[in-house]
Amino acid sequence: MAGKIFVVEDNKKDVEFLQVTLAKEKYTVIHAPDGKTAFEMLEKNQPDIIILDLLLPDMDGFEICKRLRAEERFLNIPILFFTSSINMDNKLLGLQLGASDFLGKGCDERELLLRIRNLLSYKKQYDEMARLSVIDSLTHVYNRRYFKHRLMDEFERGRRYIREFCCMIIDVDNFKSINDTYGHLVGDDALRHVAAILRRNTRAADVLCRYGGDEFGLLLPETNFPGAFVTAERMRVIVEKTAFTKTDKPGKITLSFGISSLIEGGALGMDELVTQADVALYQAKRGGRNRISFYGRK
Repeated sequence: MAGKIFVVEDNKKDVEFLQVTLAKEKYTVIHAPDGKTAFEMLEKNQPDIIILDLLLPDMDGFEICKRLRAEERFLNIPILFFTSSINMDNKLLGLQLGASDFLGKGCDERELLLRIRNLLSYKKQYDEMARLSVIDSLTHVYNRRYFKHRLMDEFERGRRYIREFCCMIIDVDNFKSINDTYGHLVGDDALRHVAAILRRNTRAADVLCRYGGDEFGLLLPETNFPGAFVTAERMRVIVEKTAFTKTDKPGKITLSFGISSLIEGGALGMDELVTQADVALYQAKRGGRNRISFYGRK
């Protein structure tokens, strides 16, 4: 079970021991000699486990552990204290601050590797449960919960750095008639069919989710209205041209799109940005469906 291990340690002999020992198991080792360097490196690296000394030149391991656990992105990363100061008071304080395990320097390397293996196994299980909690079980795209979480991040980033991004609400036209004509099982297939097409036509940075029922949400970072139109039109055309059933009566689906823009729409909050996309979607529906509408533009 290979993984990326981040070692925060200033003692050269201990660093060498860890590097040699962990290399035997094909782990990738990243090293920082102090707390300040560690936090700078963590901005660019997301390790699978952090091995942390208690005594460091600029701040102690307790402070580093406390700051790590205060940030959501580091909550699921196991922290193993590897220290010579291993007494009951230090153990209790470290565990209280969120450490996952304690191990004394000079231990048998087999014990070290076993503890690391157990922590990585725990992290893998945690990551899988976290992934399932934000994935829609029917379409296997993100769910509305994750969409709102990422919308908050993108909205704050866009507002702080004046960076454009668009919010798109996509509705399957006349979905009730699909269920009435073909049945709910085929209706589910239709939603999976649409989700697969949308997913294939988005970038890695985009966030696609099942927003609710027959609606999908799509966040497009670093994208203005013209860029959003290109993406939406490509999806609209592909879905319209592709049959979604394998029966002798192949069904057709069309989509309507409502798009809002952080910069052009002037939304004061993320909920308002979504409301603007909903207003635009209503305009597309009222205009005849199977079309794209932008908030604030005719």
